[in-house]
Amino acid sequence: MLDDAAAFEEFKKRFSSEQACAEALFLARWPTGFRCPQCGHSRCYEIRTRRLPLYECSSCRRQTSIIAGTILEGSSTSLSRWFQAIYLLSQPAGISSVDLCHLIGVTYKTAWLMSHKIRHAMSAEIESLVLAGTLRIEHFEYGSVYYPDACHPLLLAGAINEQNEAEQIRIVQPSPEHIDDASRRILKEGWRACQQACTIGENVTYIQKAARSLPSMHAHKIRSRRWLNRTFCGIRAKHLQAYLNEYCFRANRISRGVCDIDSLFCRVFAQCAAVQTIPYPVLTRDKPVLQPPWRKLSSKAKWRGRWLTLRSA
Repeated sequence: MLDDAAAFEEFKKRFSSEQACAEALFLARWPTGFRCPQCGHSRCYEIRTRRLPLYECSSCRRQTSIIAGTILEGSSTSLSRWFQAIYLLSQPAGISSVDLCHLIGVTYKTAWLMSHKIRHAMSAEIESLVLAGTLRIEHFEYGSVYYPDACHPLLLAGAINEQNEAEQIRIVQPSPEHIDDASRRILKEGWRACQQACTIGENVTYIQKAARSLPSMHAHKIRSRRWLNRTFCGIRAKHLQAYLNEYCFRANRISRGVCDIDSLFCRVFAQCAAVQTIPYPVLTRDKPVLQPPWRKLSSKAKWRGRWLTLRSA
């Protein structure tokens, strides 16, 4: 989905050439001027005989590509298409890979990989975020209310201000070993792991019942679930944490008053220029997740049929 078609067309005109994109990427990587990643020297020679510029350090002679050390490293996709993808994922509503591939003119597989690499850059900021002050951790679930045994239990951690509102948030998908598989209940170890990952403080309140949820925290639960379902038509457990990080990245910016697309793009772009890429094999490798309940039965159809029988009884 495209929030503002006119603004997107203006953006494409601004970064229509590889040179314009390379210059912007150079400024994002080295705001105070070139620094050799090997020796730290500030002088370099620019080599323009390739598709993308190379910078050769005048001291150690190391050659550095404009995309080396960024999420774009190793990609053959044009810089202009990368810029468009970063812009579209910076929208307040985000964008699905299906819509992205049509808007920037790439295959679905390429759009999916680009989206996840940009999401990886957003995740780097969220996963390093330490929530300060009064911390509140609330339980909630992602999934269908009609199939409670297939829901994904999650923990929402928020830094609460004096107005009893969540200023900064993180949503954590607990490790499967911290969840009781039968009841889908998060064990004490899961709550402690969430606290250790999100804060160094001791002033933490744990909330397990939805009725005791703060309005601002409850709003994030509703918005995150609605966003995942409307934009992506649902997300599986394997990549759920990355999408939750994307939501938190955007929500934390908006809570600070950064709501316009240009400011959001600048922040996402800065992250993309500072974070190293994640290779496709690493992105797609197996990871421990909660097994879907139909694995215990012979088929998914039988699992659904059992629930239909229970509801009609």
